[in-house]
Amino acid sequence: MAVCHPLSPGGATHVVLDANVLLPPRLSDLLFDLCLEGLFWARWSAEIESEFLRNWARVAARASAGTSAQQSAVETLKAARRLQSYKRAVRGHEIFGHEAPSVVARVPAAVSAEDRHVAAAAISLLDLAMQDNPDDQVIIVSSNVKDLAVADMERLGIRVVAPGKFIDRLTQADSVRVGSALDRCVNSLKNPPYTRTRLLEALRLHAALITAKHFAAVWV
Repeated sequence: MAVCHPLSPGGATHVVLDANVLLPPRLSDLLFDLCLEGLFWARWSAEIESEFLRNWARVAARASAGTSAQQSAVETLKAARRLQSYKRAVRGHEIFGHEAPSVVARVPAAVSAEDRHVAAAAISLLDLAMQDNPDDQVIIVSSNVKDLAVADMERLGIRVVAPGKFIDRLTQADSVRVGSALDRCVNSLKNPPYTRTRLLEALRLHAALITAKHFAAVWV
């Protein structure tokens, strides 16, 4: 079946999902629903997985003062289960080859030390993508764009965008399929139930303002 990724006419859109966009539950739910709608391919590395698991536990600890060892173990289990659900949602997600010295050496110096592995993963992914189709595109979706040397990565052929702007670009390119993904996100959450109103609030929270405005009007 032909790939129909609206952000990459004639090719595929490979999206490196940083750990900070995998952590917020509703944001990650929506990103994976957009992926399942066939709007892009979700990719991440083993290092991003480790960062996700490590930070989930820290976020849970901050959310509950005086977290007990038992509560910490529960949150660790929740994180592992959520990561497995990500893996079940997509196939071929893992990025390889980004630890090679030749790849690491191409990471722009302006990328922060903590995010160099994310930039290297995107460079490795781009190298592989270009072997298959020069019209393919690689995008890093991260809530921490300021530390990823946006202009320098752009010169390498890799775009770095915040999650809200990424969702807005998809809406502008194919609002029908984005709408299907949004409905899937609402309908798949049963316990507790989720609503379109709450999803619109989540979109605004993550600065997907074009998308929130569009569907607030469509869903009237």
